[in-house]
Amino acid sequence: MLSQEELESFDFLQWLGTGALAARQLCCNQATVSRHAVHVQKTLGISLQRLPSGTYGVTGNDRLLKLERQVHQVARLLGRRPMRLHLITGKGHLSMGLPHGWCSNPPCPLEAQVDGAALLDSYVLDACIMQRPQVASLDSERYCVVELLNSPLFLVANGAHALTHDRGITATDLAGQAQLIHLDIIPVATRLATEQLHASLLGGPAQVVAQPETLARLVDYGPMAEIFYVSALGLGKENRMCIDFNVNYTTSDYLVFLKETMEAPGMQLLMDELRSSLRAAAGRLPELGCAL
Repeated sequence: MLSQEELESFDFLQWLGTGALAARQLCCNQATVSRHAVHVQKTLGISLQRLPSGTYGVTGNDRLLKLERQVHQVARLLGRRPMRLHLITGKGHLSMGLPHGWCSNPPCPLEAQVDGAALLDSYVLDACIMQRPQVASLDSERYCVVELLNSPLFLVANGAHALTHDRGITATDLAGQAQLIHLDIIPVATRLATEQLHASLLGGPAQVVAQPETLARLVDYGPMAEIFYVSALGLGKENRMCIDFNVNYTTSDYLVFLKETMEAPGMQLLMDELRSSLRAAAGRLPELGCAL
């Protein structure tokens, strides 16, 4: 049997992708994470291998590893260690309302490459936030998928943009907009959808630029401000105004976990906390649909 600390270091290294992030989450130093990870690999005859995506995969016979992880997940379900929730880009606000006994990943460049379903299946994670394209192919016998919220997408720009003052905007009007800016808080699945939408409006590939939200204060861009796609959660920012155009796309977020953990008190507590916070958000934003 591996100790909780040893397997925890190995799991967090595979989940978060760097020793620095794993050490920060576990409140230890990188040398400890590295030592524990090496011990796990030698003990179980496996290896962590860096994948082209930048994340880690396990090579070798991982049967013993999976059994060890399953036992350690039971310990988390019993409250002996924090349960683990993976948040996709743009859902960091959910980590602020996590119930006691849960932890989540910090924002990092590798987040978008994490295969949440695979880490759930191998008992590294206990729950994961996903979007519609990611849940479409999940095995309904293995995974429990709970819709959290849904929202239409909106086109917005700052108040100085000419399109924010007109009504009945058409695709032809938008075709003159050569650039689409993506805030870095937009989930990957939504980014891909908006790129396709924008490309269809422009009649060809759109020039897409990722923009940190901290720098994307539309009031600073002046009359040449680019257009942003946002969900209802992105409305109401300073000087951010909707363009009168029906995007005709709805984005949905889901909580995914293994069916075998459905009745665990910690899982029920997580759903209760998410239900409470999302209902409060839906009360402030009529466009936001809370499915819980």
